[in-house]
Amino acid sequence: MDIIQVFVTNWDEIHSLAKRGWLYRGQKSAKWPLQTSLDRCCAHHNVAEADRPRIEHELFREFRRTYHQYSHHIPEASSELEWMSLMQHHGAPTRLLDFTYSIYVAAYFALENSDDAAAVWACNGPWALKESLAKFEQAKKQNVNRLNEPFIEDHERLLSPILFKEPYVRAVCPLNPFRLNERLRVQKGAFLVPGDITASFADNLKALSGFDSAEHLIKIVIPHNIRAQALKQLFYMNISRTSLFPGLDGFAHSLGVYHPAFDPVTWV
Repeated sequence: MDIIQVFVTNWDEIHSLAKRGWLYRGQKSAKWPLQTSLDRCCAHHNVAEADRPRIEHELFREFRRTYHQYSHHIPEASSELEWMSLMQHHGAPTRLLDFTYSIYVAAYFALENSDDAAAVWACNGPWALKESLAKFEQAKKQNVNRLNEPFIEDHERLLSPILFKEPYVRAVCPLNPFRLNERLRVQKGAFLVPGDITASFADNLKALSGFDSAEHLIKIVIPHNIRAQALKQLFYMNISRTSLFPGLDGFAHSLGVYHPAFDPVTWV
């Protein structure tokens, strides 16, 4: 996948790459492609690409049948994106790929456990939405223009025939459910959603006109030698596991990533 790469040499260069409307995803290895958890799961089980919609349907069905045993809040049956976001939140394989509107949150996830060059993928959200809607309209999908409006509850009902029913359309649409779970809200999260899971996420992305332009998509490569500096700066920006995963587990985990105790010159 021929994506423009931007190599930063110090942490301060990150600031100029923060752009309004763009979406960012941090990955601990710059060698990793963009790949959904459903992609990885199906590859692990040697599921043929043509059979992946059936697998997605079965996993989706099983999650909805069982979810009531763990939570009192049950989404509406028509709120498929909200259901999928819950699956994603709890670690089930889905077609959703996590992004965030904050380059700094993405950088934290890229660097937190990295042991080599990390990457932050940056996608122009308005471009991805415009190109995806054009693809859906070309395929004669109904109510496509509604996805360009401020999202309300009723819009989720319209998503099913556009994204989850044949004919499948190669596209990557930035979306969020109407109801945001805590993690999406705290992490300024959003999803990039492929329209055709019989193809890889990368192939869905490549179907969008201009995917190979730096105005629309770049991979920011962060060398390992600035990891410590970056995590320290992010700590003082209040971006750590403590803030991104509220609760004792997030706080406890954050202590091993960066704490002023590791930097005795500035420890007070």
